[in-house]
Amino acid sequence: MDQTLASQVSRILLPRVEQPGQYLGGEINQIRKDHRPGDVTVALAFPDTYAIGMSHLGLQILYEILNRMDGVIAERVFCPWVDAAAVMRQEGLELFSWETRRPVGRFDILGITLQHELSYSNVLYLLDLAGITFRAAERADDEPLVIGGGPLADSCEPVADFFDLVVLGDGEEALPALVQAYRRLLTSSATRRERLIELAREFSCVYVPQLYRCSYHADGTLQSCEPLVDGIPAKISRAQVADLDAAVFPIAPIVPFTESVHDRIAIEIMRGCPQRCAFCHAGHTRGAVRTRSIETILEIARRSYAATGHDTVSLLSLSTSDYPDLAELVRRVYGEFAGRHVGISLPSLRVDRQLRDVPGQVSGVRREGLTVAVEAARDPLRRAIGKHLTDDDLLATMEAAYRAGWQRVKLYFMVGLPGEAAEDIDAIADLSFRISRLRRQTGGQDASVNVTVSWLVPKPHTPLAWCAMQSAEYFSAARERLLQLRRDRQVRRVNFKFHHLERSLLEGVLARGDRRLGGALETAYRRGARFDSWDECFRYAHYLEAFEACGLDPDFYARRQRDEREILPWAHLGGDNAAGLYRRWQRLRREMQGQDL
Repeated sequence: MDQTLASQVSRILLPRVEQPGQYLGGEINQIRKDHRPGDVTVALAFPDTYAIGMSHLGLQILYEILNRMDGVIAERVFCPWVDAAAVMRQEGLELFSWETRRPVGRFDILGITLQHELSYSNVLYLLDLAGITFRAAERADDEPLVIGGGPLADSCEPVADFFDLVVLGDGEEALPALVQAYRRLLTSSATRRERLIELAREFSCVYVPQLYRCSYHADGTLQSCEPLVDGIPAKISRAQVADLDAAVFPIAPIVPFTESVHDRIAIEIMRGCPQRCAFCHAGHTRGAVRTRSIETILEIARRSYAATGHDTVSLLSLSTSDYPDLAELVRRVYGEFAGRHVGISLPSLRVDRQLRDVPGQVSGVRREGLTVAVEAARDPLRRAIGKHLTDDDLLATMEAAYRAGWQRVKLYFMVGLPGEAAEDIDAIADLSFRISRLRRQTGGQDASVNVTVSWLVPKPHTPLAWCAMQSAEYFSAARERLLQLRRDRQVRRVNFKFHHLERSLLEGVLARGDRRLGGALETAYRRGARFDSWDECFRYAHYLEAFEACGLDPDFYARRQRDEREILPWAHLGGDNAAGLYRRWQRLRREMQGQDL
C-alpha cells in the first residue's frame, strides 16, 4: 500500500466527490498481493467509470489470470469522474490503483481496454492523470509499457501513436506470455525500443505501431503501412484460445461497493459467431466458434453465486441462441437455481425454431426481459445482411415467451443499412406494434416493448467496410418518421429509444480512421473531450474544431465509399480475408439492386 497516496485519497479526495464508494477499493473478492522486488506490476485500466468497468467481463478474466501467476501483480484502474479529476489536479494527486493506491505511473505495465471508439479520448485522460507521456515514441525508458487490447485492437490506428504495443485477439494466453517475456526483458540492459522490437519479433499477435511507417497518396488514401525493422511481421495475426472450456474464468468475481451497470453473474457460454452478419465487427473477428460445456457453465454459476450472492445469471455470447444445447443449458441452470429467486438473462438471441421452446424452460424462475436483435424489419433486407430469421419465427417465439409469463421485450433495430427503403423504416414501427399486441392472444394486455434504434456505423473487417455511412439528415428523418407513426397510432406500450446521432457520426469517423486521426484526438482532448459516451460530457464541437485544426475532413472517413483497390488502414491488423469480404459486399449490393446504395 502506498501509504502517502492512500492517506491523501482518504483525506482529500473522498470527502469532496459524489459517490465516493466507487473509489474505495477493498471490495468482496478483491485480490491484493504484496509488492516484492522483482515482481512485475500490471495496472489493468478500463477507460470509463467504475460502474461501467466493473461490469466488463474481460477485465475480470485478465485480473484473475494475472494474479494467479507467481511474480505478477495485477491491480485495477478506472477513469475518475470529472469531479474527482478536478480535485486530483488541484491537489496534485496522481491516478492510483484501486487495490493499493499505488501511482499508475510507477507500474511496469499499463493495460488499457479498447472497448469502443467513443472511449478513445479517455485513453488520453488516463495517461494524462497518470503523468504518462502521450506519444509512445517519446516515452522515457522508466515509464510504464502502455498496452492496448480488446475488441478494437484490430482497428486501432486512430490511437496507435499512444500505445507502445497492441495485442490482437484473445488475451487469456497471449497476455500472460507477454508479461512473462517483459519481466525477463526488465532484468536486461535493453532500451525501451529494443524491448519493443524483441516483443514484436517473439509474438505474432503483438503490434508495435512505432515500428511501422504509414504513407499516403495525394488523395489522402493510404499508400502503405510497412515494418521498419527486420524480423517483425508485415501483417499481425490474432491470438485465439483453442479450448474455451479449459480457459481460466473467474468463479469469485469482485462485487462492487456501488451499483454497476450489470450487477449479475456473467458467464460467457460461447465465443465467436456462426452468423457473421454483414454489419458485425465482432462476428468477423472473434475467430472460430468455441463453446463451454454445460457442466463447466453450471460449476461457474454455482460457485459464483456462492461467492457473490448476485440474483441474476446472464448467459453471454455474441449469439446466445446459437449455443448448440441451449434448451438443455437453460433447463439445467433453471434446475440449479429454482426456488432461490435467481433470474436468468438471455441476451443476444437469434430468433429461430430452436428458440421457441426456451421461454417455457424457465417458467418457474424470475423472468428477465427477452432481448432480441432483429436489426431489420423486413425479410429482403435481413437476408441481404445475413440475418436469417423470419417474422413467423419471431412472432412464434414472442408468443411462447408471453405464455411462459414474460411481459417485457427489448428489440434492437438498425437504420442506415445499404439498400434500405422507406418501407423498411415503417416496418420497424409496424413489427414492434405487432409484437406488443401479440400478448393479447395469451389473455394479457399489450406487452411492454422497448425498441432501441441505432444508426449504422460501417465497421472494419466486415463486408460493409467499403460502404458509405448515411448522412445526419437521413438519420434525423428516420427518427421523426418512427416517432410520428407512434403518435399517429397512439401506441402507448411501445417506446422508441435512439442512439445519440452526433456520437454515431463521430463513431463513424473513428471506426475506419487512420493514424492521422491521432492528432485530432489529442487536440479534441486538450479542448475538453472525455467521457464521450456520457450526455453530460460529450461535445461534438470539440471534434469538429479539432478536425478543422488538423486539416482533416470527417466525411472522408465516414461518408466516402471505398473501392476494391484502396488499402484500408486496418489491412495489416488481422481479420477475415479482405478479398472474400469485398466479394460479399458486392453480392449484397447486387441483391439490393435498384435501391439507393
